Amino acid sequence: MATETVQTLQDFLTAAQTGPFVTLYLPLEAGQSVEKTKLIIRHLLDHTQDVMTQTAPEADFSIYERALNAHLGAQPLVDVTGQGVGLITDGYSVYQRALEYPVSQLAMVTARPQILPMILDDERHLDFDLLMLQRDRIELYLNLGDQLTKTDLPEDAPLTLLGTLGEERRGGSVNTVAQGSGQVSYHGHSDRASEEEVDQRRYYQAVDTYIADHYSKPNARRLVLFGLPQNLALFREVSRNSYLSGSMQVELNPGNLSFAAIDLALDDLRMAYSQRQAQKLLARLDNARGAGKYLDALGSIVAAVQQRALATLVIRQGARIRGRLVDDQIETESPQAQHNNLLNDLAAMTVAQGGAVKVLPSSTLSEEVVGISRYAAQ
Repeated sequence: MATETVQTLQDFLTAAQTGPFVTLYLPLEAGQSVEKTKLIIRHLLDHTQDVMTQTAPEADFSIYERALNAHLGAQPLVDVTGQGVGLITDGYSVYQRALEYPVSQLAMVTARPQILPMILDDERHLDFDLLMLQRDRIELYLNLGDQLTKTDLPEDAPLTLLGTLGEERRGGSVNTVAQGSGQVSYHGHSDRASEEEVDQRRYYQAVDTYIADHYSKPNARRLVLFGLPQNLALFREVSRNSYLSGSMQVELNPGNLSFAAIDLALDDLRMAYSQRQAQKLLARLDNARGAGKYLDALGSIVAAVQQRALATLVIRQGARIRGRLVDDQIETESPQAQHNNLLNDLAAMTVAQGGAVKVLPSSTLSEEVVGISRYAAQ
């Protein structure tokens, strides 16, 4: 049976056939062999078949197995970057999402796809290009979540000031100016310093244009600066890159720093970003409360989802409500309900409707789930 890779989670949830759904989560190690990946997939599929026999005996497991095998091919997941991957299938199409953070092995058969690990991975996700900026040279790194890798810039990149400006440099040596027959005037230190600043400014302009045209704009990815305060300030003066972050930078001398030291220096920035995102979400919840759009009763949230009126669903990290929706009612007694997380189902329905799903840590959100309605209460 043919399988298709759906590009967005909303597309998949909107177009997917009626459940049950098979959901697999696999951890990936650096350099993991194809044989090990195949063994993990086989183990998860065997477990899934056992679960389907118990929870959905009417379903044909072979349909799901064929869809996944057709999607994965002979070299499964060799091109996936990240520390894990999630796979969801309804037996007809397959949705795949690379995960930047570690994930535990998981195989489930449920009425709706298990998407909360993907949502949580997104919440922790911070992607940016990191420009290591010295006075006369640069390096570029890529940060995905908490994974940092060095970007190999090509030879035509403005790697150094000397290589970029060449003979067009104005500073860097003692300059002389003829003032008449046999008379020579030497530039002083202040003149030389001024000319070196002009060179640095011109070099940074070349760097700014190159990084914007070859990385920031094509990838629509923010740019974060790393360097001494005076160099960062000068670069910001000349930059025309709309993707340059206005709030995030690391003020530290990058000279002679090891890769591990650079990665460690980013931890505070990553933490501060997560905290800012959480504070913004809490502010949105406060505004929704004042506007009559805040929902904290489970029944009201379910009703809003069913009416396609929920703009944002906010779930406390690790929260679980045993239950499922049957004929628009919450059912909690059946074995299927006891093994199901109702919050996951609400999340899947919200995403399918074009709404947003957010996760907050338990230290920030006391309720298991809250929501923001599209409309004020009447």
